[in-house]
Amino acid sequence: MVEEKLLMEKSYYETFLIEQESTVHPIEILGEAFVEEQKNEPYDLTYIRYAQGEVYFHSKDYEAAIFKWESISDELGSWAKKNIADSYYALGMLSAAEDVYTAITTESTVLTMEISLQLFHLYIERDKLKSAYRIIEKALATDPDYPLVAQLAKSFYEEQQDWESAVGLAVKESIRTGERTWFQSLLEYADKGYTSTFTPNYFYDVLITIYESDREIFRNLIESLWQTYREVPSTHIDWVNTANTIFQYVEVEPGERWEAISSQFQQAYLHFLENGYLVKEIEGVMPVLLTNWLKISKQENPLLSASAVMAWNDAFSYSMEPMVVEEAENLLIQGEYPAFNMEETLILLTKIIDWSEKNGAPVSFKTTWIAEQLLDTSQQYLVVAGSESSGKSSFVQSVLGESVGEAEHSTVVYRYHHNQVEVTEIHDRGEGPVESIADFEALMERDAFVEYRLPSDFLQKNGQALIDVQADSRGLKDLASFYPAADGLLYVLNAESPFNAEDRKTLRALTEIGQPVNVHFLLNKMDKIAHAGHSEEIIDSVRSTAREWFPDAEVLPYSSLEAVHLQKRDVEALIKDYYTLHSGELKYERRMKLFYLVRKTLKDLFSKRKNQELGLKDAIEKNKDILVRLNGFHTYLEDMQADKTKGIKDSFRKQKEEMRKEISKKIPEILKGCGELITEDSDFRQIHNELNEAMNDRIQTYVNEDLMPRYMDSLESWLQSSRQELEDGQDYLHEMSTTFNQLFGQDKVVLQCDFQVIDDWRRDVSRMGTRAQVDKENILLKFKPGQFLLKSAGKLFGNIPQNKNLLYTQYKRYVENEDYSETAQSIMNKFFVPFDLFEKSLDQDVQSFFAEPFRQLHLTIADTEREVATDEESLRKMKENPERYFDPIRLFEVKLLQDEYRMKAGKASTRPSY
Repeated sequence: MVEEKLLMEKSYYETFLIEQESTVHPIEILGEAFVEEQKNEPYDLTYIRYAQGEVYFHSKDYEAAIFKWESISDELGSWAKKNIADSYYALGMLSAAEDVYTAITTESTVLTMEISLQLFHLYIERDKLKSAYRIIEKALATDPDYPLVAQLAKSFYEEQQDWESAVGLAVKESIRTGERTWFQSLLEYADKGYTSTFTPNYFYDVLITIYESDREIFRNLIESLWQTYREVPSTHIDWVNTANTIFQYVEVEPGERWEAISSQFQQAYLHFLENGYLVKEIEGVMPVLLTNWLKISKQENPLLSASAVMAWNDAFSYSMEPMVVEEAENLLIQGEYPAFNMEETLILLTKIIDWSEKNGAPVSFKTTWIAEQLLDTSQQYLVVAGSESSGKSSFVQSVLGESVGEAEHSTVVYRYHHNQVEVTEIHDRGEGPVESIADFEALMERDAFVEYRLPSDFLQKNGQALIDVQADSRGLKDLASFYPAADGLLYVLNAESPFNAEDRKTLRALTEIGQPVNVHFLLNKMDKIAHAGHSEEIIDSVRSTAREWFPDAEVLPYSSLEAVHLQKRDVEALIKDYYTLHSGELKYERRMKLFYLVRKTLKDLFSKRKNQELGLKDAIEKNKDILVRLNGFHTYLEDMQADKTKGIKDSFRKQKEEMRKEISKKIPEILKGCGELITEDSDFRQIHNELNEAMNDRIQTYVNEDLMPRYMDSLESWLQSSRQELEDGQDYLHEMSTTFNQLFGQDKVVLQCDFQVIDDWRRDVSRMGTRAQVDKENILLKFKPGQFLLKSAGKLFGNIPQNKNLLYTQYKRYVENEDYSETAQSIMNKFFVPFDLFEKSLDQDVQSFFAEPFRQLHLTIADTEREVATDEESLRKMKENPERYFDPIRLFEVKLLQDEYRMKAGKASTRPSY
């Protein structure tokens, strides 16, 4: 059996050179062996020819080598074919070489690997990368220990920038070989971010392997992978779960440095708290994460991890193992830690405020302002409050010793300034300077408070800022905001009626806040008390009552009539004895107050969302009710418009019809009366023309001087009654506008009609009255039998005297007995043409009068429908994922609890008090 190493290296021919002179060429030696073998019976030249082929190959006589190897079969046949393919490869006949390589079948692992490696290089040279991938993967699967095959694959993957394959190879080889070089390669890939495409649990086995072999690389690789997955939110939790599982088996040995990994745990903890995760997404991750974090950090600096464990367990009861909680508490109690930095809690408050802005529940800037004041321990804050009758503002003015501005309805913060007065307005959205008296007075109308900086000996000497809270409902709101954050409260009472109803209401509200504050009382207007002995009784009684509210309260009597400088001493003594805190005490109290302020902010955010939901529900119900009313009113308005139109038209038509009746009666009478114009002396040859002219004149006189003036008077009455009708409609619309605006709570509905219509009617009526003309009628010049005979007779017999009497009688009878209804109808038709057109326009005119109210009503209905739809959508989203709002508040609370534990670390008890 030929050794495969010789075949692989093409050095089998050297076995024929043993014990031969080194100066003799191998071809000559093999030739002699060939001749000698032929002498044997039977002879086998296979091995010699194979060896000759190797010598020819090394001599680059590839054609001769191929000739020799083509005749080889038996056990060397597969190797001979591989060598033939190598020859083709050397000759540059790559296609022929590939055909030969791929045709070889063998059970030899070495030969398979050699063929695979040759094919791999051939495929790369022919740019057949898919085939190169396939063959190198086959080689790795066949014998990954084969010399250089893994390194060859690594180099190939890196050249192709196929980092997924490169990482996969490093992981497999790390687990298989346990060699540090592969660990380092994997670490290098992780540092460059090439591991991000893999699911985190893919690295579980290799991390365990590395942990057991090389802890330094294990820590570095954990850190690198953590940083990578933190940038991929979709897999970050999966990675933390994987890390949690791994670190359950990690044991921290003395002297090992885990700061970098502890930092990764800390960043993951903060990441989950501050980046919008839902509680349900992290509640299974966080307890194990905190347990592992505590384990690896407790030998170095367990303050952050131990406080995080305690905070999470407080916020989510029973989520942590009791032993872990106990260990964390002991670490906090027994350790020595640096003083807590209050700025961190202020940063937390800033994050809460930013979050509230993005989630439609903005926190007032006043809260931020108060928090910033708590960080300033160079001065203390004394709130001064009292009922309206207490004389509290006068007391403040007297102790300040300066003439200062006073905003009657605003809270004022008086602060020392060395040389000038500066006034700043603090409101919900920010702050700004108050430049003028007008601006200062305008503050009284806004929901803001004032920071008043002034040169005051009292403020400078006592290191105090006075917060003067006004006695009204808005002032009580400010008092509730300042009281928990103040270093003390001085409550001013009226000596004549101490603890009146307003006082009791205010004090009850303060005690319900539940935050401890140093409270004392000033009994003002003592000059109103008649007898000194009685004064002592009142002071004792007030002190007794005050201590029912606040057990340590002291009472200071005060009178505005006594010398101010003497009483200032008493006030200053009260401040020094009962309010002034030493630096250490003040810092501790300020921290507690800041924690309270942040917790109250979170509580308010929680309530605000509930109130928003209730507000949306109320708004939806209210607007739906208004919509029903609006639609009903729309129908009523349509009916009212129809009624007004009908009433106005009927009234106009009635006036017109009365005139028509009069004309139909009066015109015939006028025409018949024209018979009186006929006499026996008349010229009967022209009488018909004269009578026709006279009749038209009388008609014009009647129309212009009698009919039209009376008709104009009646139309004026119609205009007045119509205006009244429309004004009544407008009054009703004004009432409905007021009603709907009260329902909406704003001036949203304006139903104003267009009274230009009345002016247009008046103009049109006036125009019709001045332009009314009746064209001349052909009354007696028609071709009617009677008229024809009379006209003919007049022409024939008009000059014969004896015939005039007969013509006179006939003409008179005809004029007085003729039917003039047709003429009257013709006159009416012509006279009423403009009035008929006017009547037809009344429908459109009344519609024009009501057009704007209808338009406004349509807009209001459409706007209200949109508001309902928008509110319903907002409410749906709120109810659909309420945890999107409430969970971040709970997680902010965890961070707040952690800060409290950190602040109290090293004391006998670390449990926060609420």
